Amino acid sequence: MSWRRYEERALADTALTGDALLAELEGYIRVHNPHLTDVRVEQAIATEGDDTRVRPPGRWYEVTYLADDGQGHASAP
Repeated sequence: MSWRRYEERALADTALTGDALLAELEGYIRVHNPHLTDVRVEQAIATEGDDTRVRPPGRWYEVTYLADDGQGHASAP
């Protein structure tokens, strides 16, 4: 495995907290980055305001996470 740290924005339901919130953020990241074989959120910070254009209403988070890109040690920094 080749773990790397990434940062990106992710959207989650405004009603979620705790482990459910982290699971939804990880799911969002996996869907938008299918080349990653594992995702583990380290930190999620809510941004200002909600996104009411989606259902259920969502909130954007600045997420720091670890992920395996499936490339093994070849892509390690």
